[in-house]
Amino acid sequence: MLIKVTAVQSQLGQELTLEQKLHIFKQRPDFVCLPEYCMINESDNDFSRAALTIKDNLEYLRNLSVEFGTCLVAGSVVEGASDSLFNSSYIYDRGNIVGRYRKLNPVDGELDRGILPGDQIFTDTVDDVKIAVLICSDALNPNLFTMLFEQEVDIIFIPTSSPYRPAESKSEKFKRDNNIFLSAAQNSSAYIIKTCGIGSLFNKPLQGRSLIVSPWEIIKRVPTYAEDQPTILTAILDIDEIREFRNKRKVLSRQQI
Repeated sequence: MLIKVTAVQSQLGQELTLEQKLHIFKQRPDFVCLPEYCMINESDNDFSRAALTIKDNLEYLRNLSVEFGTCLVAGSVVEGASDSLFNSSYIYDRGNIVGRYRKLNPVDGELDRGILPGDQIFTDTVDDVKIAVLICSDALNPNLFTMLFEQEVDIIFIPTSSPYRPAESKSEKFKRDNNIFLSAAQNSSAYIIKTCGIGSLFNKPLQGRSLIVSPWEIIKRVPTYAEDQPTILTAILDIDEIREFRNKRKVLSRQQI
């Protein structure tokens, strides 16, 4: 079974342009992933303010999934619940909500600004493809990928907002990609779709190096010269191949016991 996935590296706080939407629509993707905090404006100075617009934001994101006729991993939004704030990703399939995931491992800057950790992983099956969603720094927890391997997930979507690192060389960037995301794909025996935001978050510049990764290679990657540019990555993934790879790994693991 072949499916098409699209990672939309885009400016935080800005709706997709007509040109971007037409480009995505023409790709006819089965799954589309947006960046972490995709709806936070540069003028927002705290998460509480960003949470006030969640109703409009979710309606916009739900409508995108209808326009594209696809399953949309809608980046993430700031969600208020009672007196708590969460970094939440909503998943819509052609306008219907599939589920919601709350970031399990917020970074210190998020915790300091009131974002609380979620308490469960998210998996579901859409059109016979088992998906999971993590958010940004969740990717630094290898235990999550072990859990997703055990749950036989085919694709893991990771909306991300990555801080700009001016001193990081090209080789260091690629090493980070391998150490975090290629390793994650290998540990989970799943495809990884990392979608980055560009612009700035609370006046701190971001770098976008979105990736589409299999356990055996980085399939597509935004080049280093385009880390500050809107970019759309699309790839065709073989779901039967990833399942065969995962099953062979399980057989080998049993043989070694």
